[in-house]
Amino acid sequence: MAAISMQSVAKRFGKTEAIGDVSLDIPDGEFAVFVGPSGCGKSTLLRLIAGLEDVSSGTIAFDGQDVTPLTPAERGVAMVFQSYALYPHMNVYDNMAFGLKLAKTDKQGMDERVRATARILQIEHLLERKPRELSGGQRQRVAIGRAIVRQPRVFLFDEPLSNLDAALRVQMRIELKRLHRELGTTMIYVTHDQVEAMTLADRIVVLNAGAVEQIGAPLELYHHPRNLFVAGFIGSPQMNFLSGTVTACNATRVTLDLGTRRPVIAAVADTARLQPGANVTLGLRPEHLTDTSADAAQLDGEVIALEHLGSEAYVHLACGKDQPLVIKSSGNTAIEVGQRVAVAVPPQACYLFDESGTALPRPA
Repeated sequence: MAAISMQSVAKRFGKTEAIGDVSLDIPDGEFAVFVGPSGCGKSTLLRLIAGLEDVSSGTIAFDGQDVTPLTPAERGVAMVFQSYALYPHMNVYDNMAFGLKLAKTDKQGMDERVRATARILQIEHLLERKPRELSGGQRQRVAIGRAIVRQPRVFLFDEPLSNLDAALRVQMRIELKRLHRELGTTMIYVTHDQVEAMTLADRIVVLNAGAVEQIGAPLELYHHPRNLFVAGFIGSPQMNFLSGTVTACNATRVTLDLGTRRPVIAAVADTARLQPGANVTLGLRPEHLTDTSADAAQLDGEVIALEHLGSEAYVHLACGKDQPLVIKSSGNTAIEVGQRVAVAVPPQACYLFDESGTALPRPA
């Protein structure tokens, strides 16, 4: 196990900067998830930690030891990739034991570690099978087992569930959380799927264009995003955004003109950065909006799409120049496409972002 510290780490490919001046500490035993859109640098940062890429500047340390010049083998890391990369001519046992054989581990010790790992992953009955005889989920378990038997200081996962169907992804997420509890090893997991990030992480690192936007526990990022990017990326469906202008404000309330039938009043913890006439963006989570009577509504519009998901439904409402507003409703909602719906906006549910995209603090 190892605590990881990155200080001013940067990676450049020619004139292209993939990672720019990232400083980050991951405590021993933490499950950290790097999340962000494609091309944000999350896999590159993982490869820098693994030693598969050389840093252009900065240092990486494990437990205070500078590992920047060390090879992956010398760092004591194990990496699980999106591709299972199993040897097709070997059975499961030999695939899991291959790295131990290369390390010249004694036969008895190797056998004990492979079988103990197979018990943890519940694949003891598969040890004699070849990869072609396994399902996708079973192959991924073998790939993870091959990493576990090495007893690394750090586990690194690069989008390992991308090739699985939805049901298997949910199952494997549960398995990975269980493994982390049992092993207690530092784990870093890369994904573009914010649902995976929210369900797996002790802490999430949100990356964008090679820079860290915000670090925090899943619910901290959900309820208190630092900026528009994080607010829009964390949450499914994503937060609604409406552009508006401040018409009045006091210590805890801001009145907004959104070009709609009525002004919206937003609750904030500090209005010092605002004044009448300022341009802002209002953020609204779909689950915080409710359809209501026209007399109590601030927003209204025509339903242009309706997504039924069983226990819940998502209503897409065209209500102005911005993107359609998404509202979470009950699964048995009577709302229909083409209907006109009025929406209430509770002041405590509002997220406000200034003209630069920085979030204003919300009430506790």
